[in-house]
Amino acid sequence: MVPFDANAEAGLLGCCILGAFDEVVAAGVDENWFNELHHKAAWHLISRVAEQGEVSEQSVVMASASDKAFTDNGGSAAVLTEMVDAAPTARNHPYWLPKCREKVRLRRYYDLGVQMQQAVVNAEDVEAFADMAESRLFELRKFKEEAKGEQRTESFQRIIDLLEAAHKGTGVVGLPSGYADLDKILCGFRGGALYTIAARPGMGKSTLAMNIAEALAVKADVPVALFSLEMSEDELNQRMLGSYSSINLQRFINHDYDKAERNRLLQVMAKKMPALNKAPVFINPRTDITINQLRAEARRFVKKGAKLVIVDYLQLVSAGKRSSGNRVQEVGEISRGLKKMALELDVPVIALAQLNRAIEQDATRVPRLSDLRESGSIEADSDAVLFIHCQNTNVNQDGRLLCQIVVSKNRSGRQGMFDICFVRDFIRFEDWRDHQDLVDMA
Repeated sequence: MVPFDANAEAGLLGCCILGAFDEVVAAGVDENWFNELHHKAAWHLISRVAEQGEVSEQSVVMASASDKAFTDNGGSAAVLTEMVDAAPTARNHPYWLPKCREKVRLRRYYDLGVQMQQAVVNAEDVEAFADMAESRLFELRKFKEEAKGEQRTESFQRIIDLLEAAHKGTGVVGLPSGYADLDKILCGFRGGALYTIAARPGMGKSTLAMNIAEALAVKADVPVALFSLEMSEDELNQRMLGSYSSINLQRFINHDYDKAERNRLLQVMAKKMPALNKAPVFINPRTDITINQLRAEARRFVKKGAKLVIVDYLQLVSAGKRSSGNRVQEVGEISRGLKKMALELDVPVIALAQLNRAIEQDATRVPRLSDLRESGSIEADSDAVLFIHCQNTNVNQDGRLLCQIVVSKNRSGRQGMFDICFVRDFIRFEDWRDHQDLVDMA
């Protein structure tokens, strides 16, 4: 039997009739909160009265006499009187709201169960079905006791809170990247947004993503989920250890340091290791993963507390068994899946992407959005697109190379470009202000 509480529905409608309609609507109530047919009809009647003017017991009762939709569904003046008696005052709506919310939540789970039974019979792709089921369940779990719907007043309140935080803080309203220039342009990584970092092979996409993860997880204790389709967990952790310890691990492994120096560096790494061990970085190294599997895993990481999801890299993700053979179409499906995941989980998603080979014909040219490999959908679905570029490879010294980050698309703000220094020995990008000699050389 479908779960519902007729008495609670009547009490809530009675409060609406007595003048609490606006407060109830602001709490997110709609016709789906009522199971009884005559209760739904009463809700629509009250809504129509509200469109004409002030809702009161007299105005609703008068309107009911000539409202055929209400009377045809079992409504009458006597039914309205029973609802008012159940209320029995407008101020009682906070008492009835939780009771109705509980039942509407249960009905949504009931409906989902029925729909899953029907969908599983005709399911051709079990992974796609599993992703759909998990996504629907995740959405239902977000409908919590305190949920109040997407009202404009609440939206503006969130905007005011954001602006106040920006006014009192540093101007970064999302997660900080660890780079002052990037934070100034993006104002931080925001929930629900898809950020694409693109470059030619070997230009440091994975390095920049790892540096951002390190700045958040190790230095700020912000949980980060990292999907790596190219490197193993050991390789990623090795890179993070070298970067965080400021040690060239390749030279260490090759014995380019003498024994005394290696002993010293071992002590340095031993001191840094506890912070790395404690850092909330969830690494998922997969060489084969579909967009549906990725979204399912991301949900689990977000439930564990992850505030940022990084995908390295987008073109290695598979569209799944429904692959059409058209790679452009598949990459478009993947990018849309990542954007949908960001909105569903309300966390920022950073996706790394390759550029097409046309850019290699002129390495000095600043990358354009049209250089994104295999699909224009990446550009369309991304809230911001960042390119790693090197205008002049001759601006280097002692294993340091001056590069540029180019923000070619920024849906929430301005575009821009700034210098950044790649330090090869430690496999990390650093602020150009710490390498003024290279800037002067440029």
